[in-house]
Amino acid sequence: MKSAVAVLSLLAWGAPLLAQSLPFHRPLNPLSATRSALAHQPYESYAPARRAFTVLFEYGNAIEYEIPTTAPTRYLLDAEFMRASVSWRRELAPHAFLSLRGEIGGSYAGFADGFFVWYHDLINFDQPERAARPSNVFATELDLPDGRHIARQPTKLTLGDVEATVGFRHSLTQQTAVTVTLPTATTGHFGRGVPGAAVVHTLRVPLRPTMTFEGSIGAGLTPKHGDLADYQRALFVSGATGLRWRLWGGESIYGYFFYHSPRYRGTTFPSLDRRELTGDFGWISRRRDGSEWRVGFSEDLAPGDAGIDLILKVGRSW
Repeated sequence: MKSAVAVLSLLAWGAPLLAQSLPFHRPLNPLSATRSALAHQPYESYAPARRAFTVLFEYGNAIEYEIPTTAPTRYLLDAEFMRASVSWRRELAPHAFLSLRGEIGGSYAGFADGFFVWYHDLINFDQPERAARPSNVFATELDLPDGRHIARQPTKLTLGDVEATVGFRHSLTQQTAVTVTLPTATTGHFGRGVPGAAVVHTLRVPLRPTMTFEGSIGAGLTPKHGDLADYQRALFVSGATGLRWRLWGGESIYGYFFYHSPRYRGTTFPSLDRRELTGDFGWISRRRDGSEWRVGFSEDLAPGDAGIDLILKVGRSW
């Protein structure tokens, strides 16, 4: 342990020269995000100042319209979601840290349907669900197999759940993070309603002086709760894999895939009952003091699964 502490202490002086981690990622769709505490937890390099902050703004567009032929059910999700989060990290020792994350969020009819249609046309991605819906009109409705009809209204602004994470650096390449979520949300469908927990192990390996591989695997538990409890799963797994490539100076690009196991079962809706596979890619500008600006997109890679269609993310860390 003493040798590990010594090596990690040296990281405080060499961090600006090392390849850095991928950005944090957690699903944005409330029906997904409120079922699990799992996320891609990047490797957190030791911070010489002993404290670090990250601010992240996310805005996404979702459209799902499913009418299964095997049951008299229906699922309609047409909305734009916003989430702004702030995380604070304190070093407990060269090999351990504590972080707290709080957030606010909202759901809206939106204004950006036209932009998202243009973007999907640009990449030649067909969305018949979007073409069948009027622009910038909110709808969240479920007709469930048990005969219940659930409809949700737009939410201008609400507090989300608070997350506390304790991380343990085993070496310069491996880290384990234990996260507990607390049910602090002020609106039911933006929070889990019960405490949750997750464990994520992260591996970060410099492949070249300018390129880093990072991957993570995780397992989580969130008890069933709320009006969809009969269809919820309680145990989950996740995985992520990707690269960060420094082009010049402090300028880098990144890309990775995030996988999450199914969160629901028996709803008859693929976009709830299936696993999620999301791609995250973007640009990172790192300054000499170690602070970063991040701009990225998350894209649902498997239509009909639990991922949200497109998310714009802007973050700042220091």
